Amino acid sequence: MKIQLLLLAVLCTAAFTSIAQTDKGNTIIGGSIGYGKDKLRPVSTMNYGASESTFFNVMPRVGHFFSKNLAIGLSIGYDERKNVVEQFFTVGNSPLISTSIQRDKSFNVGPFVRYYVDITDKFKFFGEANFDVAFGKTNQSLSGTGSFNYQSVESKSTTYNASINPGFAFFPAKKWAIEFSFPLLAYSKRNDKSDENYQNAIAFDSNSFTFGLNTFVPSLGFNFHF
Repeated sequence: MKIQLLLLAVLCTAAFTSIAQTDKGNTIIGGSIGYGKDKLRPVSTMNYGASESTFFNVMPRVGHFFSKNLAIGLSIGYDERKNVVEQFFTVGNSPLISTSIQRDKSFNVGPFVRYYVDITDKFKFFGEANFDVAFGKTNQSLSGTGSFNYQSVESKSTTYNASINPGFAFFPAKKWAIEFSFPLLAYSKRNDKSDENYQNAIAFDSNSFTFGLNTFVPSLGFNFHF
């Protein structure tokens, strides 16, 4: 059975303005917070695996309108993830259990650029480009029954992320806005290297590229302008 609880992209943005929210000279202060949990529990109790993963992230951001509809800013974030995997199996007549716990923590910082296009007085289309660098640490511990040589390993990572996110903003009132956006293009490059003192030290690079038509992940934001 799989249970998933997801709370993503809760966005609160404050714009200091006396005329319009996206005029030159205005400032944007806001951020996002997210939490997710996923569980996997098979029905069978023989030779199966179970897993549970959770994540939490928070990213405040501040931007400034250098011209009408054009905002440039900086975001700083923290991300924490935990993944627990249990394996149940038998060797001969002896039942064995192994448990893997992986914890990931990272801090990231990077600029963003957003440009609005006026549709009506209450509707605006926007495109946003993001780039950030994340510095993380991973700890993976292995334990279990039997005479296996269980070990743990720590590694450090550097991840480069870039994305393009289009969306729409609706202003039902002067101080309120509702936004809908999704990642159209996203690229990520990650470098991992573990402590060389560990017996099972690792070092690898990974790359990923996604296109919004294949991985449509929308987000909804409620903004307050004052």
